[in-house]
Amino acid sequence: MNTKGRDYVRVNMPLLGLGTWQVRSSDIPGSLDAALSAGYRFIDTAQIYGNEAAIGKALKELLPKYNLSRENIFITSKLAPGNQGSVAEDSIQKSLENLQSDYIDLFIIHWPGSSNRSESPKNAALRRQSWETMEKLHEQGKLRAIGVSNYLERHLEELLSHTKVLPAVDQCEYHVHYQTNDLVNYCKDKGIHFQSYSTLGSPDGRKKLMNDPKVVTLAEKYKISVPVLLLAWAINQEISVLPRSTKKDHIEENFKALQIQMDPADVQSLLSNDAKSKYCWEPNSVV
Repeated sequence: MNTKGRDYVRVNMPLLGLGTWQVRSSDIPGSLDAALSAGYRFIDTAQIYGNEAAIGKALKELLPKYNLSRENIFITSKLAPGNQGSVAEDSIQKSLENLQSDYIDLFIIHWPGSSNRSESPKNAALRRQSWETMEKLHEQGKLRAIGVSNYLERHLEELLSHTKVLPAVDQCEYHVHYQTNDLVNYCKDKGIHFQSYSTLGSPDGRKKLMNDPKVVTLAEKYKISVPVLLLAWAINQEISVLPRSTKKDHIEENFKALQIQMDPADVQSLLSNDAKSKYCWEPNSVV
């Protein structure tokens, strides 16, 4: 793919952020307080999570407590599938209002399809319209970087055929039991940062990951908890992670993953442990 002349956007994004999927608005202040205290400077949310406004309100109250400003915090939000196309710009403006910010550090298309219409022939046109809207808002400085989520290689190929701005990130399910290494390598080749969600297996696969014998053995070797080992495994591959929790001790524990330097042989041993077990949404059917 000829990328000559394309705008390559680079922003300083931490490798570990606080995920807020399924975190109720009432739990946001406590979660953010614990995260900021522990050292987190990256918060991941989305329009469909319904907690953008709670995050905006909490940050206004908490940043002064930690002598921080908006510029010290990296915020990601995502375009809801139902907001693809002509309503994208209005929905992004609403996200800015909810977050009480003049800009969003990274804004991404949450899903390659529109709503639940995975096989709709309109998906490609809606994706393109959404991206062009995001490019315009990026040029205006309202979106400092733009990217995608749940995009497979074919979705990225389509995007790269027309985009003026290289997507900064592709955020996808990735963990020891589900490794999309062809996609990871494709993103590296194109200069797109690959980001993992559900690194701990999400609700459906968490117990299986926590009890995986190889994972448990390595956690014991490094004298760390299994969740920290799983997060560190991704980070040691330069894949960023977004662990979610509302519990102060878990939030603090997860942050320790940034300090773990794994032996490359141990990273490789888990790369050979792919069970092809997908625990989240399946974008393969989205045309």
